[in-house]
Amino acid sequence: MKAAEFFAGMGLMRAGLERCGIETVWANDIDRAKAALYRENWGEDEFELGDIRNLGGSDVPAVDLATASFPCVDLSLAGYRAGLNGTRSGVVFEFLRILHEMSDRPPFVVLENVPGFLTANGGQDFDSVTCGLRQLGYTVIHVSVNAASFVPQSRVRVFVLGYRGVTPPLLPTPPEPSEGRLADLVRDDLPWWGAKQLACFLGSLSDLQAGRVDAYQQQDGVTYHGAYRRTRKGKAVWEVRGDEIAGALRTTAGGSGRQAVLRAGSGDFAARWMDVAEYAALQGADGITWESVSPRQAMFAFGDAVCVPVIEWLATHAVIAAADARLSA
Repeated sequence: MKAAEFFAGMGLMRAGLERCGIETVWANDIDRAKAALYRENWGEDEFELGDIRNLGGSDVPAVDLATASFPCVDLSLAGYRAGLNGTRSGVVFEFLRILHEMSDRPPFVVLENVPGFLTANGGQDFDSVTCGLRQLGYTVIHVSVNAASFVPQSRVRVFVLGYRGVTPPLLPTPPEPSEGRLADLVRDDLPWWGAKQLACFLGSLSDLQAGRVDAYQQQDGVTYHGAYRRTRKGKAVWEVRGDEIAGALRTTAGGSGRQAVLRAGSGDFAARWMDVAEYAALQGADGITWESVSPRQAMFAFGDAVCVPVIEWLATHAVIAAADARLSA
C-alpha cells in the first residue's frame, strides 16, 4: 500500500505506517524545521515543502491512503479554541479540497487531532469535516486512542477514518495502558536542577501539588513522575502527575511549555527538564534522529507529532484489515 502524508511534520506518521509495510510516496508540510527533520530521517525524494493552499489534486500521486495530522492550535484546550474558523486548524478544508480535486481518490483517509476537535464550536467543526468526507464518497467513523496504551505518556488523540468503496472494519478496543513507566526511559546521566531552580519549582506548586511531591519524597524507594508547566495570566504554574508517566508532550504554543521529570523517594527529591531523547522515547520514535535542528526545534516537533506505536496499531486494524477484507471478498 502507498500513502500520501499531509501536514507531515517530522514524519512520525510515516514511521508508524512503515512498521505496517505501508510506503509513503509523497509528503507535505510548511514548517522548515520539521521539513529538515523529515528529510534527515527519510530523504529528499518524497517531501514537498510548501503551503497546502498552493497545492492541487494533480500534485498528489495516486495512493491508497491519505493522512492529515492538521494543526491543533485552534482546537486545543491549551490554545484559543477558535475552532476551524481559526487560521491554523481551518486548513483542514484545504485537505478536503485536494481530495475533491484528485482524479483517483484514495480508498482510505485518516485525519488526526486533539480531543477538542470533537467539541469545538459545539461539535459543528467535527460535523463539518465528517460531512465533507461523506460528500466525497467516504463512510466515516472515528476512534480515540491514548498513547498510554503503548508508552508512558498520557496523550489522547482522535482519529477520523474515511473509507471509500471499502467496508469499515470493526475496530478492536485499544489496548489497556501499558505497564511502562518513566523510570524505563529517564536518563540519569543528565544534570538535575540546582537548589535555586528547585526552590522556584517548589514555590510555584499549589498546596495540593506540594503535598503530592512531599508524599513522593517520603515514600520508600524511588519513583519518577512527569510534571508540566502551564502559563496562566502570566504566571508559571506547575502540575505534578499522580502516576508514573508523563503528560501529553506539547509545543510551547498556547501557554503550555516543556515537560519536566521528577525523581523522588527515600527522603530525596530532584527535578529537571526532559531532554530530546526522552521526548523521542515517549513518542515511541526509535531510530529517529534530530541533528539537523536545534534541541528546542526538535522538542517542538516531537510535541506536535503523533505517537509511532499508536499509528502502527491504528493502521494495522483500521486500514490493513479493511484492505485485506476487500481483497478476500
